[in-house]
Amino acid sequence: MIQRYVVSWLGTGLLLGASGCAVYVPMQAAAPDIRGKGEMEVAANWSLTNRVDVGATYSPVRHLLVRAAASLKGSAPLYSDSSNYLQNKQYELALGTYWPLGERWLVGGLAGFGQAHSRARYQEDGFSLLLQSVQHQFDARYNKYLGEAYLSCKVGSLASLGISYRLVQLRLTDVTDQGVGVQASPIWRHEPMFFFRLRPGEDSAVQFHAAFGTSSTLRYNQRTANDRYDPARQFRTARSYVSVGVAVYPHLLWQKK
Repeated sequence: MIQRYVVSWLGTGLLLGASGCAVYVPMQAAAPDIRGKGEMEVAANWSLTNRVDVGATYSPVRHLLVRAAASLKGSAPLYSDSSNYLQNKQYELALGTYWPLGERWLVGGLAGFGQAHSRARYQEDGFSLLLQSVQHQFDARYNKYLGEAYLSCKVGSLASLGISYRLVQLRLTDVTDQGVGVQASPIWRHEPMFFFRLRPGEDSAVQFHAAFGTSSTLRYNQRTANDRYDPARQFRTARSYVSVGVAVYPHLLWQKK
């Protein structure tokens, strides 16, 4: 039952995540599986849009989380034209809290700051049959401020399901398109994510996971959204992703020694 649900979930996310292009690249939410002081999670995720995220979260004292993460999206060609590309690298630093609710439930939250650098060259929406395509060539640096809340539930001794919600504010600090400066007021995005986790054994220090997330503009201005000649529009387009990954829990390895 769970296996059929996960396969269907990943298939739907793949179709959504394969479409569209945007200068902003969402990082995967954290939602660490940490329940006590001294616990640590080191995770790596690969999305089907060719993005790799790595992050480490630690609890130095009870109910406190300290997190650092980084993301890299490669320069794989977009569409069939090798002159089109999208590259992105970014990092996040965050502090947070967690509260176990019995043996099954876990709730938590994080707040943090990050920076990103994107380089992209493409035609808006890839191509257009009825309208003239708009060529973009971005060199973009932006800051982001984020808040995240998450909830997970164990569904047996080896598996868990959960949901995370992120609110992200983008601030464009140094952005050009075709060499011309791009400015915009702070852009708010909301980013829900569903995830599934599986341990190969009850005492395993390794956990496998899959996730499906979306990112879209919170305050949607219809006039701005329809202005194909406004480069800032490319920071407001919706995105989605499917990812698979693995997490290691060093504190469980230390306990075995």
